[in-house]
Parts: sequence; structure tokens; C-alpha cells
Amino acid sequence: IYVGISQKLPMNKDYDMWLEIEKLANTLNATIEDFYKAGIELANSEANYQIKLRSQALIERAQGVPVTMISTFIKGHAEVAELRQKRDICESRYKMLENKINSIKFQMRVLDAQASREWTKND
Repeated sequence: IYVGISQKLPMNKDYDMWLEIEKLANTLNATIEDFYKAGIELANSEANYQIKLRSQALIERAQGVPVTMISTFIKGHAEVAELRQKRDICESRYKMLENKINSIKFQMRVLDAQASREWTKND
């Protein structure tokens, strides 16, 4: 059947579901790549934070701050607090992407199950 360029063939429900699953699969792949990058960013930010935390602890100890107070002092240090904030933001993004991946996978399973029911219903 010839259909003009401006016209669109009517889509059936099953085809639309498979298109949606394909779209979700593409989104999942992109999200997994972002998740990988976020993991690297989280690891780097954690390393930077821990290095600064320990170096600041040594500085505080050298200045005669009692050992029991060092933890309190260094957490309030501006650079340490900034690095901790960056680490926490990276961790939050990492967890958000992990949840997004799980959500997309769930949506795909739901659509797959629905499509399977539709296919077996017609048999």
C-alpha cells in the first residue's frame, strides 16, 4: 500500500510496546555509561577527600591539637568540608543513576511481560 510522505501508517499496540522497549534499552545503555563515569568520579572525589583529611589531621597534630579533637577540627576546615561536599554530591549522583538503571530495567520487564501476554493471547 502506498502511503504519502506526510501520512503515517497506523501502529499496532504490540509494535508500540517493542518500540518503547527499544527506546528504554537505548536509555539504559546511555545511563550505564553515565553510571560508569559517575563511579570513576566518585572514586576520585573520595580519594581527594581522604588525602586532604589525613594531611589536615597531620597538620593539626603538629600544631598540638589533642588527638581526641582532631576529627572535629578537620571536619570544619574549609578545604576538607568542600572536598567532602563534592564527594557527597558524587555519591548522590552515583546512587541516583543506580536507581535509574533499576527503574528502567523494571519498566522493560513490565513491557516485555505485557507484550508476551499480548502475543500469547492472539494464539
